[in-house]
Amino acid sequence: MYIPLEPGEEVVAIVHRHWVFVALRAGLLVLLLCGLPLAVIVAGTWGVASLSFSPGLLLSLVGLWGIVLWLIFWQFWTTYMLDMWVVTSRRLIDIDYARMFDRNIAVLDLSNIQDVTTHVDGLFASTLGYGSVVVQTSAAGKEFVIDQIAGPEELRSVIMQTARR
Repeated sequence: MYIPLEPGEEVVAIVHRHWVFVALRAGLLVLLLCGLPLAVIVAGTWGVASLSFSPGLLLSLVGLWGIVLWLIFWQFWTTYMLDMWVVTSRRLIDIDYARMFDRNIAVLDLSNIQDVTTHVDGLFASTLGYGSVVVQTSAAGKEFVIDQIAGPEELRSVIMQTARR
């Protein structure tokens, strides 16, 4: 995990996306894992002649399908773990992995912060405790959005307390 720190700078907080977003993707992949083999079996029992597979071939296809879905999940998990927002004693750093080997780093000096607001939209967000933090800077029209995180109010407090120092 690479965090570009300046000399004398300390990490105050590290924030990742809320776990529910990985769980939703994992649930979708489990449905896909079960859905394709079931569709092939159902189509075979309905007498579709072109879909009559031997059990060994069907098992191989299901295994290959599982490996592909595992790779997709691994990519989700890796980007979940590597995407982070770091609050340091001087700056706010957004490390964003769009895909493997494609990283974007945005940096905001805490001295440029004008306003910090939180957004928690909907029943699920309120129940599970996730939302967004929007940091308004002194530059015209620029916002720093920290989206889909757990405990947005706590992060807002940490950012404001650190910026006041």
